[in-house]
Amino acid sequence: MNVDIYYAKVCGLCTEAIDFLHKRGITFTAYAIEYDADADEFVDSDNTREMYRRCGGPVDFVPQIFIGDRHIAGWRKLEPMIESGEIDKILPEGG
Repeated sequence: MNVDIYYAKVCGLCTEAIDFLHKRGITFTAYAIEYDADADEFVDSDNTREMYRRCGGPVDFVPQIFIGDRHIAGWRKLEPMIESGEIDKILPEGG
């Protein structure tokens, strides 16, 4: 099962999500999305366009996490899943 995360370097919650996956020993692919603070939008790139496609349209926050076909839209969706243990039911075991 593939685990993908779209993140921005300036995003602290993205770092939290990536750290969580690392600590769990999950193998994942991280896709960098650049954020233009002056324009207050993500910079157009292959990764940005692919993230929008997978999310079903433009989004204005990261991280965007995909575990197989399951989409977790941001840290605010991921954190309660971690706390409740729900994430353990959908993450691949042992990476």
